[in-house]
Amino acid sequence: MQNNIKRANASSLGNLRYISIANLERDLDGSYEKYYEYFFAIYHCSYAEKSGIKERRIELSKAYPNNVIKVGDYFVLDGVAAYLALSAYYLALIQADTLSEEYRSYIQDRLAEINSAHEDSQSLPIPINLTEGQLANDRRMELLTCIAIGNGQVVMQNNT
Repeated sequence: MQNNIKRANASSLGNLRYISIANLERDLDGSYEKYYEYFFAIYHCSYAEKSGIKERRIELSKAYPNNVIKVGDYFVLDGVAAYLALSAYYLALIQADTLSEEYRSYIQDRLAEINSAHEDSQSLPIPINLTEGQLANDRRMELLTCIAIGNGQVVMQNNT
């Protein structure tokens, strides 16, 4: 039945799907492949690369050992450690003059959403520690991407 999906654009393949960061995080199984997909979706670089965010996450894991969730040989941060890692990364993006003003403005809005989510989760009668994936998950991006896929606006690039 799924192969019969009709798209507005004939070149939009019916097998394109959006996977949210929250779903990537839920699917972590300790494997190299799953963790690298998850890490790249959040921090836009390979876990194999030497990077400031990778080093910052390691520092935070040592400073906040109770906010480290082991996943095989890897880890996910939660609570204040997750918030500090994402905040540092987003602040670096906002200051990067090589990025467009529009993108930096979008990142500024995302940082405000992350701040709000973290503050809200910590102000509950019983505070909840949100993970990196929960804080980084962008529901607007998910909605708009799924609409674009459904409308046939996301297509495979022709290699000719």
